[in-house]
Parts: sequence; C-alpha cells; structure tokens
Amino acid sequence: MRNWVALFLFVFTLYSFGQSIPPHAPNVNYLLKGAARGDTKAELMLGLAFEFGRGVAQDFVAAAHWYEKAADAGDSHAQALLGNLYAHGKGVAQDQAKALKWYLRGAVDGDSAAQTNVGFMYFNGSGVPQDYGEAARWFEKAAAQNNPLAQANLATLYSAGLGVPRDPAKAADLYLEAARQGNSYAQVKLAWMFEHGVGRRKDLAESLRWNRTAAEHGNAVAFNNLGYMYEHGIGVARDLSQAARFYCEAASSKMLEAEHNWAVIRSDVKGLPTDCEEAARWVARDAPQSFGNTSESIEMGSTAPAHGSNTANAVLSAKR
Repeated sequence: MRNWVALFLFVFTLYSFGQSIPPHAPNVNYLLKGAARGDTKAELMLGLAFEFGRGVAQDFVAAAHWYEKAADAGDSHAQALLGNLYAHGKGVAQDQAKALKWYLRGAVDGDSAAQTNVGFMYFNGSGVPQDYGEAARWFEKAAAQNNPLAQANLATLYSAGLGVPRDPAKAADLYLEAARQGNSYAQVKLAWMFEHGVGRRKDLAESLRWNRTAAEHGNAVAFNNLGYMYEHGIGVARDLSQAARFYCEAASSKMLEAEHNWAVIRSDVKGLPTDCEEAARWVARDAPQSFGNTSESIEMGSTAPAHGSNTANAVLSAKR
C-alpha cells in the first residue's frame, strides 16, 4: 500500500461570504440606486451579482469595480473578495501582492475567509516570504471563528508539525470540528486517522462512517478509500461489487491513484462496463472473485504534507 501525500489547503474560497449571496437573483436596479447613494452593502451585493452572474450577466471587471468601492469604504467582505479576484486574475491583472494587500485589510478587520487566505499565502510563499508560523497564526485566528476551512488547514499543520509543534491529537480535534460542519476534506482526513489510530483510537467503524459522509459530498478521495475498504474488508464485509462501484466513481475525478485502481480492476475483469452502477452489478453477478486483495490497489491517506505548490487547485468549498 502506498500512502497518498497531499496538503489540500482550501484557499481562495468564499465560504464565509456564502450567506451574503442571495438565493434568488437580486434587484440590480435597486442595488444600483443604493450604490449611487454610497451604500456600501449595495456595492458589495453588486459585486457579488456580477461575479456570480446573479440577475446580470457575469462580468468580473464590473465585480472588481464594485468590490473596490466597497473595499475602499472599509467593508471587510469586499476586501477579501477583491483579494480573491487579484489572486486569480479575474477582472483585474493577476497580482499576488495586491491580493495579499486586500486579504490583509479584510483579515485585520476580522474576516475569517480573508484570514484563511492570508494563512495560505504565508504557507505557500505567494506575495510574501514563506512562513509556516505566520500561516498557522492566521489559520488560528480564522479557526477561532469556527471557519471550517481554517480548522482543516490548521489541523494539517499540526499533523505535519509545520509552524507549530506536531500534535496528531490536536489535528484530529480540529479535523473533527471542520468535519462536523460538512468539510469533506476534513472528513476524509479524520477517516484516515480513525483507520490508522493516529490522533484517535483506532476505530474502523468511524473511519467507514466519515468516508461515507465525505463521499455523500462527492469527495473523490472518499470514494477511492471506500473502494479500498470494501475490496479488502476493512471495517466492513468484503464486497467486490461495491469496491468496483466506488473505484469507478473515484476515477471519474481524474485523480491518478483512483484511475490506477479502476484500471487494475478493468484489466482483471474483462468486459467490465464503464458505467459505475452497471459495473457493480456486473461484478456481483458475473465476476465476484475476479479481483480483490490485490497488491496494486492504492488507499489514499496522508501522513505528511506535500510541497505547497500542490495546493493551488484545491477543492473549492464555497457555499452559494
């Protein structure tokens, strides 16, 4: 078995702004009138409308314009959102230094998402010298506000001993806090810790439960690890048809380890359908012992972080 090593920092996300985005398209004309009177909240909401195409055609240049007006007026949400546009080069020229500037303004004013992104930039050395201690400090501030992304990031630093003393038990506590809020990355990490008895007493039933929960959120790592558990009978009765289904679901994410596991099954079971549900039924009916307990299947877990450059395209967990 080969351990999968990665640090999925949940960066450049909009989690704490999710509740600011209305469930229905806003009245843009009404917002424009408010913005003309200097209403900062109207300016912020116009930025959100243009960034996400709510009630207007998506226009990142317009989003940046309205965010900047609100940001200059001191709105911490707008400051963090404007930093996000600079970090990605959406509607403005990509500029990590300007992204950091706006993130810091929002972070100092207490915006937890801005604090999380400042932490990422220090972790990754983006627009600022790399400093794990500073990364941990900013994650700590956001985690104290119950931001699940910051909790998961801080947990990963404690797990690896980067910028803070290595403390698997504290890492597990933080992952649990984030996992309970629906953060699927933290759910997968917690599942791995329960499976291997790291930071928590070994508990295969809990490992299976958290992997299943993460899979319900569409997490590809969880699908892969469920496949591994069903293939090898870890915490659950061995069921190769279920293993095939979960490996198939994971492979659709284009994750290398998952693609490898699915390719191994397809090479062992000739004529296997490409549809995941059909593949599961086919294995259960026609090839129940054609694969399983192979030395080639790969579980995806983590014992240490990879280099920060692997984090830039991490899963986005914005709730809109």
